[in-house]
Amino acid sequence: MQKAMDEEKIVLTSIACGDTLAFSALFEFYSKKVYGYALSILQSEHAAEEVVQDVFLKLWLKREYLTEVENFGGFLRVLVRNETFTVFKQLATTKKLHHAAGIHLTELTSDTEDKVQFRETSKILEAAIQKLPPQQKLVYSLCKLEGLKHKDVAERLNISPLTVKTHLQEAVKSIRKYLTMYHQIRLLILLFLFLK
Repeated sequence: MQKAMDEEKIVLTSIACGDTLAFSALFEFYSKKVYGYALSILQSEHAAEEVVQDVFLKLWLKREYLTEVENFGGFLRVLVRNETFTVFKQLATTKKLHHAAGIHLTELTSDTEDKVQFRETSKILEAAIQKLPPQQKLVYSLCKLEGLKHKDVAERLNISPLTVKTHLQEAVKSIRKYLTMYHQIRLLILLFLFLK
């Protein structure tokens, strides 16, 4: 028992350090259990697959906190239960709206999916920006989000335009790297789901 717990700690520590192979092993071990639980509540294969995807994406995005988890099995059960009930409530709300409005569910779903996709993309970009060092984050926000020119940012921050350019280039590089990693993990989860 102690050996299994020690091994799990090693795996979680590896994942916290960004080890995608350790994450794959964790996914392989737990994904069927997560899917089975979600399916038993939601009675929908598609919704259960989405729960699996969302749970493991959350685990990956918050991976640095995994080293603090004492009982991963219990932690995962709570995470899965919460995610499943969130989806359950969303499904119930969608059905009520569908019934009340008398519209086709596919139209509602399509519109909702677009909004969800936009919100998710915005959250991912925001998370990438939040991970930047303070000066890069400030320069990126002023240049890209507020639309200021390099010269104006340089004057406001009392730094040279070349320094602004360098900070911006590094920020963009970091954001791209974060987004690439995010999509690799998302693709990895999708592959596991559809190739199992």
